[in-house]
Amino acid sequence: MAFTFVSLVSLVVAQRAIGVQAPDWKAVGAEATQLLQQYVSIDTSNPPGDTRKTADFLASVFEREGIPVTRYESAPGKAIIYARLKATMTPAAGKAILLLHHMDVVPADRSQWKVDPFAATIVGGEMRARGALDMKGLGVAHLMAFLMLKRQHVPLARDVILLAEPDEEVGGAMGARWMIANHYAELDPEFVLDEGGFGSPDLFTAGKLVYGISVAEKKLLWLKVRATGVAGHGSQPNDQNPNDRLVRALARLLAEPLPGPSASSVASGLMSTMHERVGAFAINKFTNAIQHSTIAVTTIRSGVGDPPKANVIPSVAEATLDCRVLPGTTRDQWLADIRRGLGDPGLEIDVISESDDPIVSPQDTPLYRSLEAAIHRRHPDAVITPILVPYGTDSNAFRPRGVTSYGIFPAPVSADEVASMHGDAEHVRLDAIPEAAQVFFEAIRETATRQSSRAAARD
Repeated sequence: MAFTFVSLVSLVVAQRAIGVQAPDWKAVGAEATQLLQQYVSIDTSNPPGDTRKTADFLASVFEREGIPVTRYESAPGKAIIYARLKATMTPAAGKAILLLHHMDVVPADRSQWKVDPFAATIVGGEMRARGALDMKGLGVAHLMAFLMLKRQHVPLARDVILLAEPDEEVGGAMGARWMIANHYAELDPEFVLDEGGFGSPDLFTAGKLVYGISVAEKKLLWLKVRATGVAGHGSQPNDQNPNDRLVRALARLLAEPLPGPSASSVASGLMSTMHERVGAFAINKFTNAIQHSTIAVTTIRSGVGDPPKANVIPSVAEATLDCRVLPGTTRDQWLADIRRGLGDPGLEIDVISESDDPIVSPQDTPLYRSLEAAIHRRHPDAVITPILVPYGTDSNAFRPRGVTSYGIFPAPVSADEVASMHGDAEHVRLDAIPEAAQVFFEAIRETATRQSSRAAARD
């Protein structure tokens, strides 16, 4: 804590010396609302995930600010925006901090929304729109923090990058993974700040403000289970009906308890830390998913004809399983558990998609400590803990490269807001955006100016 205090005092003295005023966060909030309205109004539903217009929008913001911007196109319609604030202090503190967000969103079923999902509707201080929380709202918080570093002439001892990319909602092949494969030298960060965790007064446990900073995510395994049998007339059932076989197998699998972390796994240590800091978790789908490996049946297909005939027994039935597996469980271990749970050795199981094996980012870093300090300045009683998140993010493409990656929306959001992601009423409180921007600004400022304070102390 003593070093943090000295760093902050040195920073304040340096800012006063060059005439820097503290940011007007009320004005930042108004600007953030305008930017978010424009951003979510651009339909980037994936598929097709066309991000050319959002890239134009972001590029225009950077150009107005005098910030050089580079545009890449990984495939037709797949635009990527890259902007960089160069370090101005020596010696360097380390490699860059990368602010990462995706421009694409999941599709919205307009018939189920009470408002137009792309009309940027504001109701009761909330933005209701597809992408408001996942992830254009967080993208605007990144953007405002990035702009304030430039406008405040913050002396940087490391570069800060903002990268906005497509295709995260379909695996990131033409987004973050394409940039890593083709332009990693332009990135090569020490830290990534991405989506993942949240601050919330009720998501993790009731009556306690908890900030979960994601340091790892579960392994994704999408499986196809295929049953074959004997076709025939529906009026004459037979014991080789593949539908019966598949349904019975799925029922056996889903009746088994969801596996938690093994005692020796990295997930076990992370879970222990979470429980030590938070206590008993609230009972909801999010907290269930961060404590167990999970299986969701997402499609079941069978039948003959289009539409399928009601009086025909098919010869094939298929189901897809979305499996999210805790760190420490290998693909082969999981597949063996699935086969055992299905209880039918004659079923075919194919892996149709697989993510990298999860890696846990360390918490003993300057950026993690700066995030903690920035959050506690606003909420002294908040509980801050590293967490595992149940879904995939682009951070999982950076961690295998040795990049320390954290996912956090660093402002309080309700369990209801978190549950609205990918749903028919996605929404976020507008005052959460500038608060998140302020936390990012302070955390990056402290981390990226720390080396200049050390150099001054030596002098």
